Amino acid sequence: MRLKQISVFLENKAGRLAEVTRLLGDAGVNLRALSLADTIDFGVLRLIVDNPEKALHVLSENGFTASQTEVLGVE
Repeated sequence: MRLKQISVFLENKAGRLAEVTRLLGDAGVNLRALSLADTIDFGVLRLIVDNPEKALHVLSENGFTASQTEVLGVE
C-alpha cells in the first residue's frame, strides 16, 4: 500500500524528539511508525502518521523543517 512519510530534520540535542512527539500528540496526530537516523550534529526522523497533512502543518508552524514523500508499506 502507498503511504505518506514525513521526514523531520532535527538538531541532535536532548529533548528534540520529545518536542516533536508532544506537538503531534497535542494536535491529535497519532504515530503509526517511526525511524530515527542520527549523526553527531543532526538527525532525520521519519514518521508514518494518521494525518500527514496536519502533521506537516503543525511541525512547520513550530519551526521544524519537514517534508513529505510517498513510500510503500508492507503488512
